[in-house]
Amino acid sequence: MSTGEATADDMPGTETTVGGEAGAAPGTAPETAPGTATTREGTHDVRGTADREGVTGRGATAADDVRGQGVPPGCDGVLGRGMTAVVGGGAAGIAAAKALIEAGLPVLGIERATSLGGLWRLEADTASYEGLRLNTSKPRTEFSDFPMPAEWPDYPARAQMLEYLRSYADRFGVGERFRFGTTLESARRTEGGWELELTGPGGPYRETVEHLVVANGHNHEPRLPEPPYPGTFTGTESHAHDYVTPTELAGRRVLVVGTGNSAMDIAAELTDHASAVLLSARRGVWVLPKRLLGRPSDQLNGALAALLPWRVRQVVSQAVLRVADRKPAGPRLPAPRRGVLQDHPTLSDSVPRLVAEGRVLARQGIARLDGSRVHFTDGQVDEVDHIVWCTGYRAVTPFLDTVATTDTQTDTGTAPDPASTLLYRHVFPIGDDSISYVGLMQSTGSALPVVEAQGRLLAAVRAGTHRLPDPETARSIASAELDAARDRWGQRRPHMRIDVDRYLRVMRRELRASPSRALAGRRILVTGAAGTFGRAMSARFTAQGAHVVGLDIARPDDSDIPIIACDITSSESVDAAVAEAAALLGGIDLLVNNAGRGGPAPAELAPGDEVEAQLRLNLLGAWRVTAAVMPHLVRARGQVVFIASRMAVLPLPLAAAYGVSKRALAAYADALRLEVGTHVGVTTVYPSMVRSPIHDSTKQAGLSLDAVSRPEPVEGVVDAIVRAVTARRAPRDVATTVRGRLEMMVGRHAPSLADRLVRRTVAARVAAGDFANAPLAAGMVSRHRGQDL
Repeated sequence: MSTGEATADDMPGTETTVGGEAGAAPGTAPETAPGTATTREGTHDVRGTADREGVTGRGATAADDVRGQGVPPGCDGVLGRGMTAVVGGGAAGIAAAKALIEAGLPVLGIERATSLGGLWRLEADTASYEGLRLNTSKPRTEFSDFPMPAEWPDYPARAQMLEYLRSYADRFGVGERFRFGTTLESARRTEGGWELELTGPGGPYRETVEHLVVANGHNHEPRLPEPPYPGTFTGTESHAHDYVTPTELAGRRVLVVGTGNSAMDIAAELTDHASAVLLSARRGVWVLPKRLLGRPSDQLNGALAALLPWRVRQVVSQAVLRVADRKPAGPRLPAPRRGVLQDHPTLSDSVPRLVAEGRVLARQGIARLDGSRVHFTDGQVDEVDHIVWCTGYRAVTPFLDTVATTDTQTDTGTAPDPASTLLYRHVFPIGDDSISYVGLMQSTGSALPVVEAQGRLLAAVRAGTHRLPDPETARSIASAELDAARDRWGQRRPHMRIDVDRYLRVMRRELRASPSRALAGRRILVTGAAGTFGRAMSARFTAQGAHVVGLDIARPDDSDIPIIACDITSSESVDAAVAEAAALLGGIDLLVNNAGRGGPAPAELAPGDEVEAQLRLNLLGAWRVTAAVMPHLVRARGQVVFIASRMAVLPLPLAAAYGVSKRALAAYADALRLEVGTHVGVTTVYPSMVRSPIHDSTKQAGLSLDAVSRPEPVEGVVDAIVRAVTARRAPRDVATTVRGRLEMMVGRHAPSLADRLVRRTVAARVAAGDFANAPLAAGMVSRHRGQDL
């Protein structure tokens, strides 16, 4: 029943600590290629932008040189109206910038380090250490539109998490909006927003922006016990912020103070290196296993959270923990005084065993220090060489020269404690629309889904598609949430506390009334874009914020998207068209293989030109385009969608070429999924019949499907495709109607029954004379009539 919950005592071993590294020494920024940004006012060109028929590249901002390396030292910049500055390049800053980019808003990212990644970077200025791992499992941690690789472990390591965040940023063009090696020295309010004093690789300069997003994290300033423990310690001591590897303390008697995830990780690591390891806990703590009942424990808690209020869930969780308790006999850490969902649980499979074995010595809280001796509250005394203080961090915003919230505004020129700021939905100060916070929270689970939701709310408000309540209502809502947090967690940082599952449900409801932008920022290539499906899909994708380019043999003048002329049966044509599309889009995240050809082709007759044409287009053309696009999809962790047909699983007579080609297409998708499924989602969609010109040749041959397959509206097919490409994980097979799901089930699991149903329908049509004027059906008709005799 793990929740991954964190408190002020926690170190970055908890996935609840996020944020960037703005506010320290400058470094060197990597060069990035210029692109364009789409704002609410339209598309703005900058140097080096590829722009064709309204489709722009990704990466640059609405202000020239927004990445900052072109701002001369000492010169002032006015990025100005509409510009949002995001402070911090960790998970919170990346999520905020990504959401703003997808909403078409200009963004300036500020990061003091030379790269993105926040605390997951193993550098001197971060709280990371080599043994750091997630304490929330992959499905409960990952962003909704960017799954972690399937081959990764349930609880990925620090390096994998860093890779994941950077891949996510690359996928959505986030890094191109950041100025690296840049410190925000101060931010002062102006009439139109904020004046920023920055120090970059070229020296100090100023910028003016309209909105400031504080996403700098809260794992920068170590917190030591206050007041200090009585006495003097003559050994050495350090904060967990400075810990990197256990070899640093080899051969020493080490006291680890704290009960958060980092304290547990460090204590466990030290057992193979230190001469003795002591773990001091002022109070009891829930130490939960990483796996429970065969699953990552936080997944069980998440399943309960969808059904039960937290008080009921707490009773159930504690009952399951008692039943599943497999802790070895021997010494134990102090028992917690509060319930599992009211105190901060720590995940560790090793520490309870190490304590029971005597390899980690459990101690009470510290009473006083006396030279090299530490006295504990139960009267025990130990000799100690080194103390590691795993006592958490202070949330600070040193760059804010004016207060961040009207609720606590003063004239002192100093910012209030951000950990005590009343925020609407933990994002917006009450009555102040010039500043927001992303990641200023302590969650009962992973921070990534939280900052993703916060970024989307921020972007919706900034884009004008969502309106916040009036200050009185907002204050009432925020105060009620604060009261509930105090009731559950007490006085330990109640302003920052979030129950992740409840919070995400509230945020979904909050944004439900906003216009759908589920595909905002996606770079989509559609084959057969000039056809019925292609036009409808492209229009829907574009309306939901995607950038779309089409491929088709013809380029109609009335198309709303750029269409590149391409014969997908030609390798040379495909390679050139895909390269052009990728240049226009700045990469490809989603390929929809929609191009297709239909026509009559009885299976009993030798294959002619029509059969070969359908196989070349429906199967080999899709294969060829997919292969050309695959490097882009792998790089973007994207998705490919194949538009097959219900005839791939429920064949009909007289259209053998179409059914065979679509069944082969589905088989190709299945094989492809086995090869690239770790990085690319592969989905096959199975529409029934949609009235479109693809059926004209069949009707002209007297072989209409009208009485065999029930037509469905093209909008329903597009709905199914949109659901497939916006799902958390790419679905394998998608039917477009309830009837379609039933037909697919029968075709796959009861093929004999399916054959009988089709034969009965065909016999009825023959008896009714539907094929009397269809030469291609003559053989079938004569056989049916002979059977009738």
